[in-house]
Amino acid sequence: MNRKILPPLIMLLTFSQPALSLNLIGHVASNNPLNIVAEISGVVQQAKLELGDSVIQGQDLLTIQSQDFSLEVNKQQANLALSKADLKIKESIYKRYLQLQQQQSLSQNELDIASTDFDAASASLQLAEIGLIKAELDLDRTQITSSISGYISQRSIDNGSWVDRGTPLYQVVNIDTLTIRLLASEYEIDQLKIGQDIQLWSEANPNNKVTSTIKRIGIALVDNSFAYPVDVEINNPRHQFKPGMSMHATTNILDK
Repeated sequence: MNRKILPPLIMLLTFSQPALSLNLIGHVASNNPLNIVAEISGVVQQAKLELGDSVIQGQDLLTIQSQDFSLEVNKQQANLALSKADLKIKESIYKRYLQLQQQQSLSQNELDIASTDFDAASASLQLAEIGLIKAELDLDRTQITSSISGYISQRSIDNGSWVDRGTPLYQVVNIDTLTIRLLASEYEIDQLKIGQDIQLWSEANPNNKVTSTIKRIGIALVDNSFAYPVDVEINNPRHQFKPGMSMHATTNILDK
């Protein structure tokens, strides 16, 4: 063999190592699902949406019977009016007693009592204002909306049921961006790195392939398995992929 062409041939062989494919399986998971819970206790009057229904940001999801909360607002408004009237009287008495005391026509003890009554009336007014704010807030909480757009992934209540504060009502997921959770063995994990290109497709539609990069690689085994989590994020503007779908993935690695 001509020695002059040997180095280029060696270089060609060096940079033409066959690429091996590493195949992984996993499933689609939603990013940051929104868990909607009751913020007040009451009876569910109307739960409007079912599993799989689409939701837009700000849309009404559920109504809790509001009659008692409306009455509480009226009660606190009346209480606030009484507190304002009482404060006005106590302030007037205190100012009049202050003038009398300056004219030495009133004892210091009587002035102190009037001052204390005035301070107590001021505190009562503050409590009445807080009570009204809380009553109005509770009334607003009878109408429950979604803070994101997406789909109903869980429904935990029925019309007419009683809910306490903190009771789960709905879960809403946005699937414009999804996480693909893949599983890799301890032998496969050494062949992967963050930022590595990877191609994915669903088991239901293998011809619809998307390309992304590895976002995260776990350092602990997934529960009830002998595999490590490998997360890939994909854009899903047409909502072709849904949470829970089985996914396949392949990525190229150099033969070492």
